[in-house]
Amino acid sequence: MPSAPRTAAQVPSLAPHLTVTRIVNAYFAADPAGPLGPSGLGSFSVDLPQGLLYGFPAADGRGLKAGLDSGPPWDPQAPRPEATADELALLAETLTQVMPAAGPVTESLTCLYTMTADRRFVVGEVPGVPQVLVASACSGHGFKFGPAIGEALADLVCGIARPDLDFLSPARLFPGGTP
Repeated sequence: MPSAPRTAAQVPSLAPHLTVTRIVNAYFAADPAGPLGPSGLGSFSVDLPQGLLYGFPAADGRGLKAGLDSGPPWDPQAPRPEATADELALLAETLTQVMPAAGPVTESLTCLYTMTADRRFVVGEVPGVPQVLVASACSGHGFKFGPAIGEALADLVCGIARPDLDFLSPARLFPGGTP
């Protein structure tokens, strides 16, 4: 399974259909014993006009972690600068719409997401190369689906049909057939 930001380089026929995006994440000073801690909040995602807001409860002593998946396209080989004040302000304002008690930003980081136009994973045979399977969870939340994607790949390798995966098939990216 290729590293998501490098999938386009490793499977060139998919390159025109994948966009690497720089994403800002931050920790907020939420009280882990309060409603934004693990006893009151699980992992979350909320689709908002600003993008998909996602995050995790304040569980590890660092606070509530949140990100917004609407960053700019990015070259995966280029250095990633730290989050800007404007980016952090947008993330904080967006989070406040949903969780006003999140508190101020205490720490930030950036990461890379790879996205298809339909924002779905890519799992299945590479069009025109049936002996090759690809599994790209694309965005940073893909690791949560590792066991399910692994099971799906095992089935595909063993020749077990998985029509439930058609919506993730790389073939959907090539409406006219093979690349």
